[in-house]
Amino acid sequence: MKSTITSILLFTTLVFSVFGQNIDDNKVNFKYIQLPLQKVNPLFSNYEVRVNHLYKKANEDSLIIFQQRKDAAQATYQAQYNAYIVQKNALDKVYLNQLAQYEKATNAGTPATVPVPPTYPNAPLFVPLDAPRLHTEFTDNEVNSFIDIQGFTKGLGGTMLTIDVYPIRDIRIIETKTGSGVTTKYDYKCQYILPIMVTFETPTEGALLKKTYFETVQYQSMKSYSSKYEYQAWFIDNGAQYYRDLERNARKSALQEVNGILNNEFGYVSMQRNAELYSVKKYRDYDYAEVTAAYTLTTQALNLVAKDRNRAGAIEKISQAIAKWEVLLEESNMTDDKARVNDKITAMIHCNLAELYAWKGDYDKAELHTNLSLNGGVAKFRNHSERVQSFYADQRKRWEIHY
Repeated sequence: MKSTITSILLFTTLVFSVFGQNIDDNKVNFKYIQLPLQKVNPLFSNYEVRVNHLYKKANEDSLIIFQQRKDAAQATYQAQYNAYIVQKNALDKVYLNQLAQYEKATNAGTPATVPVPPTYPNAPLFVPLDAPRLHTEFTDNEVNSFIDIQGFTKGLGGTMLTIDVYPIRDIRIIETKTGSGVTTKYDYKCQYILPIMVTFETPTEGALLKKTYFETVQYQSMKSYSSKYEYQAWFIDNGAQYYRDLERNARKSALQEVNGILNNEFGYVSMQRNAELYSVKKYRDYDYAEVTAAYTLTTQALNLVAKDRNRAGAIEKISQAIAKWEVLLEESNMTDDKARVNDKITAMIHCNLAELYAWKGDYDKAELHTNLSLNGGVAKFRNHSERVQSFYADQRKRWEIHY
């Protein structure tokens, strides 16, 4: 019985080795220009960056309030000191009168007791107020260094990009205790809010984008300590510098994200695509030279799509590759596993065609071939098609805005 099962398994393996095609999975890397989500009149290919440093007004307000508090504290102290002087002078007058009586008595030879010096009330102390923590300067040049909208040129006479840099606020350090005994640990993180408003407008279309970002709480991780007192000792020497670094790093991080948002909305960004494409190895009685030729044309075509925004330089090669794959599809036999172009090869071709049609800008046919692969019954290519659907949908949305 055991030898019979072994024989059956061996026979099955041989059958699949004779009739099963081996798919070559290939990762094809090529560049392309990602089209933006908004179309800008090509007359306005320059953009000027204007920065509003709104944190400076916050500094001015803080200094005004600080001066008011200092003035109030000084006035309170002066009033307390004046009251103290009145009390002290009154005690001094009593004591001086006592000393005068004592002096007169001793001068007359009359025995007298030396007066006891007065006990004064505590003099008021002026406790200096802590100066406000002011926002550090972040120059126009620093802001500009983070902004680079690809496909546009910095200069006058085009679009206007306005960036409003707000003050950092709601800063709070949060302590979390974990573990117990020797494993006790105190973790710290700093929460903050640092909004940035972005306005992108053209002379004829007005504001194409006007939105404030980062209005919700964000967090920055800090060091961990085995004792909270270690942290407190560290903070005495390093707290002021930590807050300065926090603000500067938060601004840089926010502006990097803003640059990404601007490029997604308006930029023509050079991107890298790592596409999954498939071919078939030469197999027994079957010759797949046409597959190799189609695959070669496909890779050549895809390496041309980055030459221009509308991919015109690649269209001819893409069409040639599509034609070769479609000739192979005419031979498709989904019901015969032993066919040269069986269900597996058919699904593979649909995947390759979907990629080609997407870069040709024919997203209806790209969707058609994706769906044929999804419903072809071959798990490998169904999974492939599920992975690429969102990418094709995003590319389609961008393409249809411009072409």
